Amino acid sequence: MTGLSRIGKIRLASLRKLTLLGIVAALLSACTTASFEPVVAKKTGPPVSFDAELGFSEEAVRNGVVATKEQCDRVENAVWAQTAELGQACLRYWASGFSNTSSNRAVVYFAGDCWHYSKGLENGCREQTTARLKANAESSSKQLGVPYVVFARPGVFGSSGDHMQRRRPAESKLISAGLDALKKRLKIDEFVLAGQSGGGHVTASLITLRSDVVCAVPASAPSSPRIRWQTLKWTRDATGYEDSYEPHEHLDKSRMHPKLRVFVLGDPNDKEAVWASQTVLADKLRAAAVPVDVLTGEGVGTKAHGLGKSAITVAGWCANNVPSEEIVRRAATGLRG
Repeated sequence: MTGLSRIGKIRLASLRKLTLLGIVAALLSACTTASFEPVVAKKTGPPVSFDAELGFSEEAVRNGVVATKEQCDRVENAVWAQTAELGQACLRYWASGFSNTSSNRAVVYFAGDCWHYSKGLENGCREQTTARLKANAESSSKQLGVPYVVFARPGVFGSSGDHMQRRRPAESKLISAGLDALKKRLKIDEFVLAGQSGGGHVTASLITLRSDVVCAVPASAPSSPRIRWQTLKWTRDATGYEDSYEPHEHLDKSRMHPKLRVFVLGDPNDKEAVWASQTVLADKLRAAAVPVDVLTGEGVGTKAHGLGKSAITVAGWCANNVPSEEIVRRAATGLRG
């Protein structure tokens, strides 16, 4: 054959056009994937000095807060957390529903991140106040019928520390040290932990560190930050660090509460914490013969990510000894936000 027919030429031209479009689409996809390269948030000044009336400013969250034990001891609703190798912090909390006798069991809640990798300070944190946190603790305790604590992570809500170090090993280990102090002060025997997003990562991490957690509800939680960033084709966590704490790699049933129950709560459509980064914890817990259930809810917000209120609801059920089968049944009727 010495040449192509007219139809053959048209087909060849079409094929070349489709190939070109495919190359363009691939390039656009690559550009989209590489549009975010995680970096450590740049400091704009020195750490803010600790103050009991400290606001929740962008400066404090971005640059960190420093405190001394003496300063911390003067604040009624704060505990001094100290670790041998990972530093120290003054951690704030708001508690309600406690008496002078042993409380036996308390729900402790950890809020999500205050710093977003693309937006900066989250509006929910910018608008937060100590009065609102106190009211939240009081209303939640009444709603659940159990003692309740809002526990501030390092570097946010008035706690000292550096929020830009979140999801690295120091965060959860400092919080665990803070829970030791809280347990002694409020006469708590067992903890029921719940957390949203980054607070859910703290919740998942703490079950690898403590033997007094009887129930844990990580919600919308990147329980494996690594799986999250690999799925999103990032080179590291959104914090800019690669050494995130991976709870699913540190599970040891022998160090856990013998009656521990875990409820992994999330929305499969979550665009912030990809589903695989949430459910890997359940997979590993099952393999370790630890009772665990995966609950699905409707995450609120444009990325179907918010399930903090539902996490608190489930934690309340568990704190009140509702059987796991009944919790799964109730969750199936609809959890939202």
